[in-house]
Amino acid sequence: MKTVIASTLALLVSSTIVPAVYADTSSNATDQQIASHVRSNAARNGVSLSHVFVFSRSGAVTLIGWVPERGQVALAERSANAVDGVTSVNNLLSRGR
Repeated sequence: MKTVIASTLALLVSSTIVPAVYADTSSNATDQQIASHVRSNAARNGVSLSHVFVFSRSGAVTLIGWVPERGQVALAERSANAVDGVTSVNNLLSRGR
């Protein structure tokens, strides 16, 4: 399981190293801006994303990692969906430690 997670993270991180491209959305925000807005919105809603990777590609957001409380998993997804330019959310979060 750890190998699968590590491989997935490595793939996602390597795909974010390329320069940010404009998302195909009406907001014209870059993927990097969308990811930043997702983090900000989650923090405003009380979600701790200190152990979460947020990736965006053409408005499709992926959340990978863990949050301290089970209720924050769904709240993180709702917070991400509320950001302008987000077209979908792939929530791979789990409740951790």
